[in-house]
Amino acid sequence: MAGFIAKQLVGKQMDSVKKMGGEEANPEDTEKQAEEAAAIAEALAEEKRKRDEKHQKMEAEREELRQGIRDKYNIQKKEEEFNFGEMDDGKGVGRKRKTPEELAAERDLEEKEDFASFLPEGVRDTVRNVTAVPQKMISDAQEKCVIQ
Repeated sequence: MAGFIAKQLVGKQMDSVKKMGGEEANPEDTEKQAEEAAAIAEALAEEKRKRDEKHQKMEAEREELRQGIRDKYNIQKKEEEFNFGEMDDGKGVGRKRKTPEELAAERDLEEKEDFASFLPEGVRDTVRNVTAVPQKMISDAQEKCVIQ
């Protein structure tokens, strides 16, 4: 028994060493491997097709059972058409991504609102106007520099 285990351990290591050696692959071996890979891929595709057919059949049977229960208890089937194009609520996977400029503008707006939230209404308007003035002055200065 111990000899068998030792042979298995050493044999596996020897096989890996043989593969690492300078043995060149025969064209027949590569063709054989390619054929085996093609056969495996074909078998997997066939299994997937059979599995899909099986699941479709099971779902059809379940739907028949559901319809029987609906008929028995006079329940109306809820049919909601789902349109992926209309899924623009901003929460789903398909929402439009915002650019870094849009994100920065939102962040600035939130900061201004947070700052002005504790002020009275008349003062808030003044703060908004005061924060807009420096931005306008900067843009005017940039235009003058470009013109000159």
